[in-house]
Amino acid sequence: MRKLYLKYFNIFFMITICCFGILSISTFAQDVQNLPKGELPILITSSGQSPDAFVIKVLLDRAKIDASYDGLIKADQIKDYKSLIMVMGGSTKGLGAAGIDEKFELDRTKNILDEAEKQGMLMLGIHIGGEGRRGPLSMQFIDVVAPRMQALIVTEEGNKDGYFTKLSEEKEIPLVVLKTTPEVGEVLQEIFPAGGE
Repeated sequence: MRKLYLKYFNIFFMITICCFGILSISTFAQDVQNLPKGELPILITSSGQSPDAFVIKVLLDRAKIDASYDGLIKADQIKDYKSLIMVMGGSTKGLGAAGIDEKFELDRTKNILDEAEKQGMLMLGIHIGGEGRRGPLSMQFIDVVAPRMQALIVTEEGNKDGYFTKLSEEKEIPLVVLKTTPEVGEVLQEIFPAGGE
């Protein structure tokens, strides 16, 4: 099952590289002065098992920011990290490929968030899946993760209903809304300025 999971993401990785190769990264317009600064080492994981978490790993690599990716990491394995990037978005195929169900993933997510808070880690939430990742499956994970983040980065397509804007205002969580996914890399360079050193 683990091999199938890796194969699933390897295929997506190749598609992602091809797509990003023809995209031009525009300069984001948002004021990022209020975003927290993060420290290495960085952990990227998924909440919902969508392939979006692996896309963020690719963007960090392109931005020359060193980060570890583990889509199935458990709470007792995160003690060596100082920053957590939780990528929100549910995927039935991703859950199936990982051999887990929604309950297992929700429990894994909550346990990781509890441990990250206990350790005082920077907790950064990212949603790049767009409107397609705002269905009932994804919202289970978004509702658990987003309110507990110290900063949120989302794309305009995934915030059409203003969900993240409203949450940001209510919880006073810094929010950056971007037009395109590749712009996430630029924002992450602001949060992790020493990432490439």
